[in-house]
Amino acid sequence: MRLLVVLLIVYSFVLAREITLVEAIDLAVKNSLIVKSAQRDVRAQEFELLAAKGALFPKIRVEETFTRTDLPVYAFMSKLNQERITSQDFDPSRLNKPSAINNFETKFTLEVPIWLGGKVQSAKRMAEYEYKAVSLEFKRKEEEVIRQVYHAYMDAVLAKEAIRVSQQAVEDAREHLRLAEQLQKVGMALLSDVLRAQVHLLKAQESLENSIRNYQLAKKRMEVVIGEQLGDFEVQSIQTCPAIKEEGMAEKVLQRADIRAMEERIKTIQEAYRFTLSDNLPQVSAFAQYFLNSKNYPFGADGSGYLAGISVSWSFDTGLTVLRKAQANLERKAGLEERVKLMKDMALLELERAKTEYRNALDSLKSAEERIGASKEVLRITELRFKNGLARMVDVLDAQTELDKARLERVQAINACQKAYVDILFSAGLTEEVRR
Repeated sequence: MRLLVVLLIVYSFVLAREITLVEAIDLAVKNSLIVKSAQRDVRAQEFELLAAKGALFPKIRVEETFTRTDLPVYAFMSKLNQERITSQDFDPSRLNKPSAINNFETKFTLEVPIWLGGKVQSAKRMAEYEYKAVSLEFKRKEEEVIRQVYHAYMDAVLAKEAIRVSQQAVEDAREHLRLAEQLQKVGMALLSDVLRAQVHLLKAQESLENSIRNYQLAKKRMEVVIGEQLGDFEVQSIQTCPAIKEEGMAEKVLQRADIRAMEERIKTIQEAYRFTLSDNLPQVSAFAQYFLNSKNYPFGADGSGYLAGISVSWSFDTGLTVLRKAQANLERKAGLEERVKLMKDMALLELERAKTEYRNALDSLKSAEERIGASKEVLRITELRFKNGLARMVDVLDAQTELDKARLERVQAINACQKAYVDILFSAGLTEEVRR
């Protein structure tokens, strides 16, 4: 059964389509729900900006009002607006006791903002700053997705390489069992040596099955991160760690998209301060109205006329509400500036952490490769001594275990190095480089 599982996984390696790292990243950027959600935020803010710009244009309003009254002033006014006044209407008895009258008033209004204390201009600038901030956050979300896919892909590569290491361990364990059985037949090895070799083989087969399951799980995680079902696929084997240029990284960190987004929001809050204070400044607007009045039906034109003018208003807030709100925005701005300072410090620390992990991974890789060479030689010598009756099977198995451990630690070091590499790029806002 175990042999069948191994054969099936090898068969799938041969037939399944291979997805490269760049292909996986491109699919994620296209299909990721995180990216799609961020795109919606950018689009929403684009509409907010268009709305703010639209406030500079005139407003047109259409109103229809129906009234029925026998109040002398309103009855006379309605009839006058309907242009139905006759000399009999000036009879004092009619003026004092008019009959009830219906009036349909249609009003078309055009309002033109001339100066609203700078409120409209401030609202437009606030929307522009926020649009830049949201766009930069979208870019950072893309970088996050690329980093997540990179990590998931490297975990799948690690699981795949762990299968290869386990397969090699199974092959070596079978050879040691064969050797032990052969020597036991001629009296040069004990039954205990054969049993130890069998136990070692069973353990190697168990590790292989675990590696196969881990690989399947790693591929499922890749599909979740990418946001698409990929069917039967394989990842590419990666045997090296990429080099990276560390010069100028610190300067690039401070220009990262999320930090620049916060700086745009500081501008937004500064503009919000001016926006709030505009309530204490004069408000000037022009207007024009055209009236239709009818006794019998809406939009009738028994009488018509227009009204145009300029409106100037200036309110004084004796409770200092506007001033206090403006001061609150200044405090928010100061708080955000402190957060930006912390973000920059944390970003630089994050870069140093990623660099440290990268260097540690390189050292681990170098050590593992050296130990693989040394372990192979130790195993060769120990096998030769065992064949000549100068060593025990337990010594052979110990040497084999060290070799298997070094092989696995090598692929683990490559995995750690690859992840640290993309973490460095992510810290500096350069994650897009992995797509080139």
